Amino acid sequence: MEAEAAERLLAGLLLEKLRGKTLLVALENLDALFEGLGKAGQQRLRAFIQEHPVMTIVATAQRLVDDVSKRNSTFFGFFQTEMLAMLSVEEAAELLSKIAALNRLDKAAAFLRSPTGRSRVRALHHLSGGNHRVYLVLSQFITGDNINALVEPFAKMVDEMTPYYQERIRWLPPQQRKIVELLCSRERPTPVKDMARHLFASQQTISSQLKDLRAKGYVQSAQRGRESLYEIAEPLMRICVEIKENQSPGPLRLLVDFLRVWYDGVQLDERLSACGEGSLARNYLQAAIDRNSVLGNLRAQLLVEDFRNELNDEQREEWMSLIEDSVDVSEELALACGELAKGNHELGMNILEEICRETDKYPQRLVEIAFAIAARENFKFGQIEAGIRMVDSMLEWSKTPNKLFLTIVNLRGTVYKESGETTKALDDYSRVIEFFDVAPEQTAKALIQRGRIRGELGEIEEALRDFDSVVELHDISPDLIASAYYNRGFTLWQLGDFSGAISAYTLGIETPEQSPVAMANGFFGRGLLYSVENKLEGAVRDFNMVLSIQNLPEELTVDTQFTLALMHFMSGRWMKGIVRLADGLGKLTADIQPEEAQFTAMVAFVYTSSFSTAARKQHIAELAQVFEQHHASNYLGEALIRHLGSIHRDPDETPSSENLEQWYSAWEASGTNSEALKLPLRLLRTGIDFLKSGAQDRSVLLDLNQEERQILVQTFGLEEA
Repeated sequence: MEAEAAERLLAGLLLEKLRGKTLLVALENLDALFEGLGKAGQQRLRAFIQEHPVMTIVATAQRLVDDVSKRNSTFFGFFQTEMLAMLSVEEAAELLSKIAALNRLDKAAAFLRSPTGRSRVRALHHLSGGNHRVYLVLSQFITGDNINALVEPFAKMVDEMTPYYQERIRWLPPQQRKIVELLCSRERPTPVKDMARHLFASQQTISSQLKDLRAKGYVQSAQRGRESLYEIAEPLMRICVEIKENQSPGPLRLLVDFLRVWYDGVQLDERLSACGEGSLARNYLQAAIDRNSVLGNLRAQLLVEDFRNELNDEQREEWMSLIEDSVDVSEELALACGELAKGNHELGMNILEEICRETDKYPQRLVEIAFAIAARENFKFGQIEAGIRMVDSMLEWSKTPNKLFLTIVNLRGTVYKESGETTKALDDYSRVIEFFDVAPEQTAKALIQRGRIRGELGEIEEALRDFDSVVELHDISPDLIASAYYNRGFTLWQLGDFSGAISAYTLGIETPEQSPVAMANGFFGRGLLYSVENKLEGAVRDFNMVLSIQNLPEELTVDTQFTLALMHFMSGRWMKGIVRLADGLGKLTADIQPEEAQFTAMVAFVYTSSFSTAARKQHIAELAQVFEQHHASNYLGEALIRHLGSIHRDPDETPSSENLEQWYSAWEASGTNSEALKLPLRLLRTGIDFLKSGAQDRSVLLDLNQEERQILVQTFGLEEA
């Protein structure tokens, strides 16, 4: 029959068979089918479907083709399109686990949930590129652990897919085809400059072509610093090019690398010895062993590379060296560190806790590190008791101290110190100090912390010895040397030796190459000392030095501006103080809050100063105005009430009724129009009336409601009636 007659006959037979039924047509590679049909064939197919609604089509395509996506195409708007993204590591692990569960392979499913299984799936992800088809074929091996069950279906899949991928490459313009073929030959992502050099083209030309290839789905990119690295998006395309390039058939590299990821060296040797001579499985196993001997542990390399690409700069700075060091000891430990670095706290801790529970399965060094990291993470998230238990376990296991070990012991000492368990804190710091061959940095940190505690306990001589010991150490950072001087200065300050304290702070400030923050802390501390000694010019000079240092934390800058404002007030430079106060108030945010004592000290200064009544009233008005302009009057109101309590508690203060009334009158005149000062003024009025009664007549407080009364009860330190 002629083609048109045959088509009509077949259509009639199909419609007769489908009477009252619907035909489901399942198609792979719809793009290839549409290309074969051509525009005329596509139009006839669509016309038939519309005239005879007896079928529905479920189809896949490697890419979204113009025949479906362009407005003037025959099948535009015909299909409901679902974009199938490449699997993530987590999705791949879930897919493989579900396949194992579906086949009732409980042992395989449990392995895939274990740290070892998770690390292997993560490494495998590099080889598969997240390709669903690859994972489905590999699942036959993963759930059965039979190399023949892997090689045969994999080879069959490659045979089926090779013509398709080769055709896809053939469609590309010559320059793009060369780029794809080059990337298919590379085992790792490749920078643009390397491609340009190999293809004798400019980097601009290669970048332009790569942009187009990425849009078409042929390549994918990742950033390493400012450099873009490119690789083939689909690993099967790499295999097909490999087959084309290699005239003599041999083991497929992707499959060889899969065996290198799934088995360690001992397991590969065991399986090789169990394989018959000349078998396909033996060829692959031998290729994997040979490749390992030349290129090393692929699984470890892939895990490290994976996390390096996933982590940001800050995460890499904190975690990357630990991941690189631990991957040679244990892939499970490297995986735990990587997940913790990414913020997956629960998953990372679960892996660490499994290592800590099954200590007999792991080398001692690995167990020590697992306990140390678990302790640090517990402390970080406020799980103090769990962290302390982990450190105890770490101390039981550890025979030789290392940097991480000592860091954790130091950290537990800080936790004990903050919780008030000073004896235990001293024990931990002393433990670090007394270890032989301890890194000087760790010793210095422990000495500084122990010195601080001893100073708080009144053991001044011992504290000063600890700080002096830090200065005598070699090969420690300038910041630690400066910190030792600053802590020595603070201890002498507490002792009342202001001259010695200033000398210590000065030595700290003069320490070369310390960080800006460390130096700023030194100037700030010495400035406070000068202010205590009423050497206001020196204090102002030091606080101005703090503000001249670049890139300081905003909190430190704000504290300095408020303190400098007070120094200006005290030295008679009122308007300079107002300017500094405004600068600081302008930087307050939800995350940056002022120290309560700073505003209370400003209020107290105005109260105790020798200003005339008119001058005091003027200064109060200016204070109220600047706080109101920066929407910070609530802080001023709180300072007013705190100062009221300090008047009551001062045994040397017997305020006159006239002075108190003038005080209230000035604040009332300045704050009447401020909504935030209405409650503080009401409390101030009643509080002053209470003080005028000699702080005896509590019935005065009844002018306020219960909640407001309670504020003054707490302010004056009264027992509740």
